[in-house]
Amino acid sequence: MTDQSAKILVVEDRADWQDILCTTLAQQGHTPRSAGKYQEALNVLGLEKFSLAIIDPVLDTLNRFNRDGLSVIQKIREIEPAMPVIIITGSLTHDMEVSLQHLYPNAPILFKESWDTVEFNDLINEMIGRQPHPQPARPDGDGDTKQTADRVSSTPSPPEKAVGRPRVLLVENRKDWQDIVVSVFEEAGYFWRVANNARQALVELEQEGFHLVVLDLKLQQPDLPLRSNEGWLLLDELVEKHPKTKVIILSGKAGPRDVADLLTHYPVIGFIEKQSFNPDLIKEAVAQASRSPRLRIRSFGQLQIWRDDHAIGVWERPQAETIVKLLLIRRARGGRAVAADELITRLWPDADEESGRKKLLPLISNARRTLEPDIEPRDSNFVLRSANGYYFNIGDTVTWDLLGFRQYLRLGSQLAREERWEEAVTELEKGRALYRGDFLAEDRYVDWAIDIRREITGDYCNLLVQLADAYAALGRYAQAVEVCEAALAKDPLLERVYRRLMHFHYCNGEKGKALKVYRDCIKLFEELFGESPTPATRQLHQDIVDDKIIECPAK
Repeated sequence: MTDQSAKILVVEDRADWQDILCTTLAQQGHTPRSAGKYQEALNVLGLEKFSLAIIDPVLDTLNRFNRDGLSVIQKIREIEPAMPVIIITGSLTHDMEVSLQHLYPNAPILFKESWDTVEFNDLINEMIGRQPHPQPARPDGDGDTKQTADRVSSTPSPPEKAVGRPRVLLVENRKDWQDIVVSVFEEAGYFWRVANNARQALVELEQEGFHLVVLDLKLQQPDLPLRSNEGWLLLDELVEKHPKTKVIILSGKAGPRDVADLLTHYPVIGFIEKQSFNPDLIKEAVAQASRSPRLRIRSFGQLQIWRDDHAIGVWERPQAETIVKLLLIRRARGGRAVAADELITRLWPDADEESGRKKLLPLISNARRTLEPDIEPRDSNFVLRSANGYYFNIGDTVTWDLLGFRQYLRLGSQLAREERWEEAVTELEKGRALYRGDFLAEDRYVDWAIDIRREITGDYCNLLVQLADAYAALGRYAQAVEVCEAALAKDPLLERVYRRLMHFHYCNGEKGKALKVYRDCIKLFEELFGESPTPATRQLHQDIVDDKIIECPAK
């Protein structure tokens, strides 16, 4: 127990529970600070220091798939890893429980339906009064966790750092060489683990997928006076159970027969002799083992993905392709991860949680294998797992036509605002060329693709309008007319485009065509809406009829 006041962060979107928590804390002499959204919590964390955080994993009462509270916990683990956290929730789904175990294994969980003020206050006092939350010890499978900790000076990377980094396992039982190699890992920012023997290494390999194993073949067993063949036995296990994990040998000196045997039968990509150790050799091996293939994604029209310039053909399991589409849509809308239970609901609306999980995991593995056949599924560079669910990693090796389209639209719009018309035309035409069809056109009637497709189609029409204006500003009216007609072919209800088409025909000396555009516009709007176009369109028509001088282009 402690009598000292503490500053406590409360992350809860419901006003009633914010009031309950903050009032209870204030009555105990603490200073609560509340946040209802992810960004609010991040802003507060950037300004103040807290002794404790109380967090609801779901920060949206209208969206049960929301996991922004988990993202707050993940941020706390990055910037304040010693800060204790208490979870408060109305319900705990399996995927949320798994995420919490991954992010903060020992975090206490309070359920709102069984709220007890006394229990809450006791827990607060206990959390405030104890030492900073320690990282859980990793079992080594050999009953000597303490020995392993004593042998490695640096602290192993926390589990949450495994995502997006090269992952390396060192199998070496000499303390001096552990320190030498681990210092290279630390400097390079790798996720790493150390095993003293083959048994520990196999346990580590079951708990995490590694890009590279750095192995001393001549492992010395403490109870044997001579060198053992344990390293060779480990290689045999790797070939059988982890054939896609690359290996680099760290040794005193490998004989010609050993070298030939290793290169012929094992996934060895290099040798490093301890007598001439060079850290760059480790880094080069890691770069080679963790190299991500290049993906090119075309989502305008039918989805097509190329891996290292080779098209991925028919998917073995169509629902695995659907998962990739759902993850891409979330990224297209500015989000990141899709919760596991949301994927389950999208794919199998009538499935219960347990049966849905059993179906989902094999599909995730299949999607990963389809994108990257040469790695183990959990080592994926693209379909990754985070605290909030699964997400598609858009890294340096991924080219996506939608991102290119948006970049050209942004740049072209900026150039148009600056009246740099030639440059604007160049960038906007590049964006237009990428639009080969509607976004995910093959999924025209599925509910999860309709809204994002409508938004992207709107962006395309906006690009065409700006492109037409740029051509007109350069006096290239025939091209401006062609672009306007393309925009109306995509969306025939854009009245602003009818005005531009009338205007550009008139500026190009084609009064008759300008008046015909107006008649077509009136006919369409009266048939569909039972009303005439807006006053701006009618006034432009009258000015054309009266042969008035109209500024070309319009300002």
